[in-house]
Amino acid sequence: MLQPAKQMTVSFHAELYKLIPEDHQLRKIHEAIDFTFIHELVRSSYCEYYGRPANEPELLFRLLFLQVLHNLSDDRIIEEAQVNLAYKWFLGLNPEDKLPDPSQLSRFRNHRLGAGAVDEVLKSVVRQSIEKGLVKSKSIIIDSTHTLAASQNQKPLEVLRDAAKRLFRVVVKKHSRLEKKLPRLPELKKDQNDAEKIMLHYLAELGETVETLLPDHEGAISEKIKIAKIIVEDERLLANKGIMSAIDPDARFGWKSSTKSFFGYKEHIAMTEEEIITAVEVTGGSSDDGKQLKELLNQTLSAGIEVQEVIGDTAYSSKDNLAEMKSKKIQPVVPLNPVVHHGGLRQEGFEYNKDADFVICPAGQHSIRKAVQGSKQNGKSRSLVFYFDTDKCKTCLFREGCFKPGAKSKTYSIRIMAEHFKEQIEFENSDTFKERIRRRPIIEHKNAELKRYHGMTKAKYRGLFCMRMQAILTAFVVNAKRIVTLIEKMQPAS
Repeated sequence: MLQPAKQMTVSFHAELYKLIPEDHQLRKIHEAIDFTFIHELVRSSYCEYYGRPANEPELLFRLLFLQVLHNLSDDRIIEEAQVNLAYKWFLGLNPEDKLPDPSQLSRFRNHRLGAGAVDEVLKSVVRQSIEKGLVKSKSIIIDSTHTLAASQNQKPLEVLRDAAKRLFRVVVKKHSRLEKKLPRLPELKKDQNDAEKIMLHYLAELGETVETLLPDHEGAISEKIKIAKIIVEDERLLANKGIMSAIDPDARFGWKSSTKSFFGYKEHIAMTEEEIITAVEVTGGSSDDGKQLKELLNQTLSAGIEVQEVIGDTAYSSKDNLAEMKSKKIQPVVPLNPVVHHGGLRQEGFEYNKDADFVICPAGQHSIRKAVQGSKQNGKSRSLVFYFDTDKCKTCLFREGCFKPGAKSKTYSIRIMAEHFKEQIEFENSDTFKERIRRRPIIEHKNAELKRYHGMTKAKYRGLFCMRMQAILTAFVVNAKRIVTLIEKMQPAS
């Protein structure tokens, strides 16, 4: 049952709060940010008239805020808040009041905010910055950063075995009478050639059996069955290029450069020149940065930001992105790279990675070298040709229709069609472009802040849903800090 927000009651011990300095960071944040929006935001996820009284949403949200601000775990933030005067004051509690159980933070984060409200959390703080007159620019800067998964990547056999064991255990734990009806884990010999296929078949059989025996399954069983289905249906799994964790099936293998890789997620970010984050989109580590521009732009516009200019790197200079910005009368300040646009693609499933400067095929293999074909003088379209390792193509699971038996090479070409970019090329050569593109690096400082001080280097939880929650809450905290800084800059010097 949801109750109205409570006020701090008068307490003899509240006199202790006078010890908190007036210039304390939490006093400034409390003064600058309105947290009451959260009450209406999560109201629909509570029963208003029945059940036990719930801890008020603002208290729990402020706890999440402190948790991200100081990069603490659920248990640790409760421990710290119980004895920290500044925390207690910020939470609106008396010094002698007790804190909620740490489990309530997880419940609030996943079932209250997670019930469709988390997107509005970021919009609310962006709108507050607009109302305070802090956002004057009409430009946004976009970029992506990466976060390591909370679990390690595994080989296909390990993924399959772990997923099967986890599903088997949870079913037996909740329904011990069904243990004998479940198919037994196959015994595999060391270095058995078809071990992965046998385990894949077993996982599929186990999942189907559980669904037959428990048609009304829910909770942990439903979660494990869902993961099993995702793994079984992943065509790239056996090629060691798809799902790489039975614990975190949403995490993906991505590239930071041609030699550096990571396993985890990408956070695609848009922010104003005042360094207010306006949009966050979270994807697996293998996703294409350029494809996120439209969503970032739409999120920014829906938050109330007027956009007349987008500043970004070459990943966002595709033909489709330029057309999207042109349709909204937005000036793209993005250096052109012809290999990014999709106009010359001949086969589906091939993607260009701008950080590593190679093409990735549907099986997950990347090209080993590239060359330019065509003449600059004849006026015809030239092509960038990417070459693949034919030894790998010969044994690839996806070779049918892609690699011809006996072929000496496997290439993939992308046409360079400069005529589609004539207007942008002219702008790129202007002094205005050269001046405005210098603003792009400031988003690198924002990415560093998210990682260095607020825990975005590594995921705290598993799964895309939880990673998105972590990213948006972190963006809210960083925006709140920035709003305080901007307000102080606006105040006349004493």
